[in-house]
Amino acid sequence: MKKLLLSMLMALGIGAHAQYSYIGDFEDPGYNTTTYKQFGGGSRTTAAACNGVNGGQLAISSTVTQTGFMVDLSTISQSGNGQKVDVSVHYKKAATITGTLNLAYFIYNPEANNWSIMTFGTPAVLNATAITTCATLTGTIPSGSLQPGKVYGVGVWFVRSGTTTGNIFVDDINISQEVVTTPPVCASLTYPANGATVSGGNVNFQWNAVPTAVGYKLKVGTASGGNNILDIDVQGATHYDATIPVNGSYFASVTPHNLAGDATGCSEITFSTNSSISYCGPIVSTAPAATYPISSVAVNGGAAHTSSATVGSPAYEDFSSTVFNVTGANNMTLAVQGTGLGTNRFGMSVFVDWNNNGSFNDAGEQYFTTAPFVGGTGATVSLSGTIAVPDGITGDRRMRIKYNFNSSTTSVTTALSDPCGDIGNGQVEDYTLNITPPATAPACTTVTAPTEGSMISANTTFTWTAAPNASGYKLYLGTTAGGTEILNGTLVTGTSYSTLLTNGTTYYLKVVPTNSVGDAAGCTEVSFTAGPLSYCSPTPGYSTVEPTTNVTFAGINNTTSNVVGGTPAYEQFLNLTAQVVPGNSYPISLNANTDGASFRHCFSVFIDWNQDGDFNDAGEKYFTDAANFIHVLGSDGIAGTPATGTIAVPADAKFGVTRMRVKSAYYGTAGPNTEPNLTNWGNACVTTGSSFGQVEDYTVNVIDPSLAVSTANKDRVSVYPNPFHDVLKISDVKGVKSITITDVSGRTVKNMKPSTELNLSSLNAGLYIVTLHMEDGSVKTVKAIKK
Repeated sequence: MKKLLLSMLMALGIGAHAQYSYIGDFEDPGYNTTTYKQFGGGSRTTAAACNGVNGGQLAISSTVTQTGFMVDLSTISQSGNGQKVDVSVHYKKAATITGTLNLAYFIYNPEANNWSIMTFGTPAVLNATAITTCATLTGTIPSGSLQPGKVYGVGVWFVRSGTTTGNIFVDDINISQEVVTTPPVCASLTYPANGATVSGGNVNFQWNAVPTAVGYKLKVGTASGGNNILDIDVQGATHYDATIPVNGSYFASVTPHNLAGDATGCSEITFSTNSSISYCGPIVSTAPAATYPISSVAVNGGAAHTSSATVGSPAYEDFSSTVFNVTGANNMTLAVQGTGLGTNRFGMSVFVDWNNNGSFNDAGEQYFTTAPFVGGTGATVSLSGTIAVPDGITGDRRMRIKYNFNSSTTSVTTALSDPCGDIGNGQVEDYTLNITPPATAPACTTVTAPTEGSMISANTTFTWTAAPNASGYKLYLGTTAGGTEILNGTLVTGTSYSTLLTNGTTYYLKVVPTNSVGDAAGCTEVSFTAGPLSYCSPTPGYSTVEPTTNVTFAGINNTTSNVVGGTPAYEQFLNLTAQVVPGNSYPISLNANTDGASFRHCFSVFIDWNQDGDFNDAGEKYFTDAANFIHVLGSDGIAGTPATGTIAVPADAKFGVTRMRVKSAYYGTAGPNTEPNLTNWGNACVTTGSSFGQVEDYTVNVIDPSLAVSTANKDRVSVYPNPFHDVLKISDVKGVKSITITDVSGRTVKNMKPSTELNLSSLNAGLYIVTLHMEDGSVKTVKAIKK
């Protein structure tokens, strides 16, 4: 059975004084599951009606303990203005079910394609008694919470208490947003105070809320009215953590704004920073009674710092007086233990303020917030990771460890990814690292790829082992022993380096570890020879091969089996060559067996125009974004209408033979238009996102239109006379499989069998490209002129 993919169509209107004014009454016309979104369990039903015929049912079962209904505001042909929103909902309930019914607004994340839930107002606490007469729940979403231009929903959210099952009924989701026609009044900065001296590093700017403000423009500069330190629009909040240099004098202002304009005449304050460094905080827990703490931290296998393992410990503990000694240009191993709960997965992230500016947000200061993620389960969760200590810095640096429940193995919660964010079911601890410089220069490393005397692909990655005490590695590469004409001391901080070499050339590589003391001495070099380019194989591969059945492009017209599962998931037709000229555009036609009248296959095409062994460069991807998707619908691969498009050849495409990849796959009506499917669809090396499809590779020959006969392999074959009238002769057709004649635009005008005489009397006078397709897969191209 094919996977069903759901997409959300969003239309956002913009108006100077727009607002939401809507009643979600669950009635027809108007009711549809695009506007009325349901989470968890439930549906529209007549039993839920408070007015009219229908209402919304929230069904609580043994597996569904919380659920909700909302009106998707992006689908009601209205747009918000950022002002406060008054909300009311009618509700009733069946007997026995207990819990809390909240008003809620839902925030759409287009990258993750999911919704976050924010409750507001005073909830209704529901006991086991049935409510048969509809009651009303009311509340207000403050101004600035719903920002103009973003996607929200408004409705209710129910959380069960106890173990009973049953139904909650809701109706008449009434949404009314305030209208304003004037800008807001000014706000006043409450921290720092005017004329105050505060610590440098993290400064938490604070100001009073203004009723009609949608956002607050915060500026900090070293001169009056300046913004060279900070210039940001803070939305939906009245505070902001900023990094301010120590020992300085500054000017700051905050200006509220809404869709009617900015507040005017707002005052400015001055403040100074001293030499102290402060950090963001205090960090609090969103579930204080369920704080699962860090109980042990150790560095480099040394003595561990221990603290309480009791659930309910403080959300934040400052152990910055505990100092761990580490050495620059070395790896630091970190071992952390925390209190766990059964099979629940907890994760860890680490932040180190290497540049000592009071912020954990600078480049290279965040660890385990991207793959590979650190996590584990058990009553005691043991976590570990390795952090490279930079070279060239000494002294104390702040380290922050965050530990929190994190069920996913592919992403981390905001509680872990944000160094200043509040914690959920975990804890935060701060420590100090004392960094000393390395005592000696590093020793030499071992190059692991390429090996001595090996043959490697022209697009290759050099790799080597990590050297203790090394802060980086200097690369030397040439075409003679000791040569450096290609790389001459190029500094790399990791243990790999990717490059593009020339096929058939022998190279010499030396990798020299280095640190602040000096370079490793006496390191040897390895020699190797570059071979042809190597292209990735698409992974993991389609588990059900619904085949591409025809590819027609610039001289290629390849028809293959339409039998589902009858061919490999990845096929190479490198003996088939398209002939193209830089700067020209060519039509492409593609077909596939969709294995069903209601199913569709999308196609993407990748061509390695710069011949570097990948399809990742600008202009090398076609039909990979939602605006340019092409597809076949309900095709058997033979009679179905093919997908068509145009391939524009970049003007700077490299002359010669290169690779083309065609990927087709089953997707729903909207195609792979949401993340991560959209990113995967644009990656020629993966098939992730669909289980049904096929990948095929072809050859493309980029022709130099000025190519002369004299340069076209005259040692093996000649074409004559040139210019010719009607018959073009070929001196030797041994090993020739087929012959293609194209005009200078790349359009194929003749496909011919091998012959020593080619009758071209039907062609008009002009310049033509004659391509001999050899039985060994190579191609020979010459230019011929017809009189």
